[in-house]
Amino acid sequence: MSEIWLCLAGLLAGLINAIAGGGPLLTLAALTAVGIDPRTANLTSTVALCPGQLIAGFRARRALDALNGDGTSRQVVPLLALVGGAIGGLLLLWTPPAGFAAIVPWLVLLATALYAWGGHRMEANSRPRLSRPVLLAALSLSSIYGGYFGGGNSFVVLALLGLAGLGDQDGANAKNAVIACINLGAVLVFVPSGEIAWHAAIAVGLGGVAGSWAGSRLLPAIRPAVLRPFIILCGLFLATWYFAT
Repeated sequence: MSEIWLCLAGLLAGLINAIAGGGPLLTLAALTAVGIDPRTANLTSTVALCPGQLIAGFRARRALDALNGDGTSRQVVPLLALVGGAIGGLLLLWTPPAGFAAIVPWLVLLATALYAWGGHRMEANSRPRLSRPVLLAALSLSSIYGGYFGGGNSFVVLALLGLAGLGDQDGANAKNAVIACINLGAVLVFVPSGEIAWHAAIAVGLGGVAGSWAGSRLLPAIRPAVLRPFIILCGLFLATWYFAT
């Protein structure tokens, strides 16, 4: 029964990730609900959702060309995201389980706040554009955070891409490509660690692949704002639950 629950959680998370971001908050809640400790749940969620995110990211890879129009961003940005994700993953592995359990409620609150803030960002054309060096530096820092805890990272990346001049549609597609590389970097560190709950990862991952594929297909038709209140409420509930336990 728990496998069905986890598969459904992965399906919804994959769908939400491809359209708006914030899906890891759902899978983190589902994994901890079946008795997995928060640190292992975070590792497992990242690994489980990675295949689906790679599907969405591969479909959107050309959107990165819109950053500068000459194609170089398709190589530079993914590389920075991959390295940053790996660094964040290493930092998570070096964090003791008890230490991570103590900070995870604050991480969830931060992720929820970042998610809510990202939803109120101004249109790209109404704000000054970030210079390329500042954008790359900010994406590198965001990638490290995403490798450590990816719950709210999608909207940080989306906001940065908007400030760099991408519109909502191009930004949403480019975000999927960047997030896929961040998670891949973290997964390359997590898989050899021996700390993944594989039975749960497989269940979440199967749902995540289906959800990511569906979400990438539905992205042009669904506005992220439709899903945003649900994700924010989920994050607030999850943070409250962690503080209470």
